[in-house]
Amino acid sequence: MLVKTLLLIAATFVGLASAGDSSDDDKCHQPILCKDKFKTKTENNGCIRYTQGFDVTGVLTEVDLTFPKVQTVCDCIQACLDYPGTCANYVWKFPDAAAVKTGHRTCTLYSNFNLPANVTVKVNEKHSVDIKKVAANPQVGSLVPQAFSDVAQTCPDDEAFSGPVWQLSNGMTQC
Repeated sequence: MLVKTLLLIAATFVGLASAGDSSDDDKCHQPILCKDKFKTKTENNGCIRYTQGFDVTGVLTEVDLTFPKVQTVCDCIQACLDYPGTCANYVWKFPDAAAVKTGHRTCTLYSNFNLPANVTVKVNEKHSVDIKKVAANPQVGSLVPQAFSDVAQTCPDDEAFSGPVWQLSNGMTQC
């Protein structure tokens, strides 16, 4: 009887320890963004790599999509998934005061990330293929800008998202 009681107590402690480990582990990971919302198959069936409230995108190439074509962050990420040859990251945010006033965030698709502050890239336009001139050439790096939800840019926008969409060599997509 004593052995059965000790085994029951030990099993209870193991169960509690395991439950504690999994909930601690869950606290260490971002929630899956847009879970089961994409036409394209992604690892984790959603996005696990993103930044909330900041714009980590760069300006080497740019496609701007607006309401009503894109209405949610999931529509924005799907747009990037729809252009696997040219889109490597996205940002869903209010780009200016006019957008804040309408209440509609925009979706911008890019081919690269924000460059570090001490890096400048100059594109050789003569030897590049299928590009349009962008005003930011050379592209100068900077700190990652914060996204705001008000005209005065004083209220951080926790519903702004940006992040990568990577086409992996194994045929999967990760975002």
